[in-house]
Amino acid sequence: MIIQGKEIKGLFLAPIAGITDAPFRTICIEHGAVLTYSEMISAKGLFYDDQKTKKLLSKTNPSEPFAVQIFGSEIEPMQYAAQYISSLNPVLIDINMGCPVSKVVKNHEGSALMKDIKKAFKLTKAVVDAASVPISVKFRSGFEKHNLNYVEFGKAMESAGASCITLHPRTRDMFYSGEADWTHIISLKEAVSIPVIANGDVFTHKDIEDIRKKTGCFDVMIARGSLGNPWIFSNIIPTTEQRIKVFKHHMDLQIEYNGEKKGIMEMRKHGAWYFKGLHNSAKLRDMIFKAETKQDVVNCIESVLEKEI
Repeated sequence: MIIQGKEIKGLFLAPIAGITDAPFRTICIEHGAVLTYSEMISAKGLFYDDQKTKKLLSKTNPSEPFAVQIFGSEIEPMQYAAQYISSLNPVLIDINMGCPVSKVVKNHEGSALMKDIKKAFKLTKAVVDAASVPISVKFRSGFEKHNLNYVEFGKAMESAGASCITLHPRTRDMFYSGEADWTHIISLKEAVSIPVIANGDVFTHKDIEDIRKKTGCFDVMIARGSLGNPWIFSNIIPTTEQRIKVFKHHMDLQIEYNGEKKGIMEMRKHGAWYFKGLHNSAKLRDMIFKAETKQDVVNCIESVLEKEI
């Protein structure tokens, strides 16, 4: 895929609320992700100069190939966000039109926009006109199972000026249950001329091969498959020693980014993912969830996993 005159080809880290902060993006880049996305950022938050929202735009590595995902349903805040973020020179700005969470949907944002294609078109065009970087849109197969309007929606996004689109082939009412229907990606790719990025149920290296082969997509975006597993971007099956090493590196980045107290709290969930499936992983998870300092976490790992190395 050509963006701003540069070819970007490979595996993308999806935007995940509460997960894809600067430390996690750095870890994934170090393991082969060619492009990473920010957490979902509120356009209104930027419009009203909310500092917590602005922090989501920070990076631990200045040279990080960075994409920013925004959400909203009002043109003025979305235009402001596009202009503000463009000044930071990201690779692209992505508009979230697929989030299924109720508090987002009730504000007519995220996947709720799939119910009103005309509004989604106007919103996307306004962002395209306001931004100085390429715009992409991420959406689902439809809001409800009986209304699969992803092809019509994708065409509208292309007409509005989107440079590429990402499809998560589930409906909003499915949330993350059931199976992603990859045939929808095929249908969408055949209907538009802009690149289509495939997303949904990519957890293993075989899944990556299969989704590429079956859909002919331009690139693959990985979400839940990356949790505790940055090695999915580099086709490596990690040893216990590698898991420990990368987890500790991730923890150091978190502490630098958020301070020790908050950094350790953030790493609790990551610890559960990094060490899932190992001997005594449940015991280690419970211990890490009680840890308050970096040394506490190191002691937990050494006491439980030393026999695994």
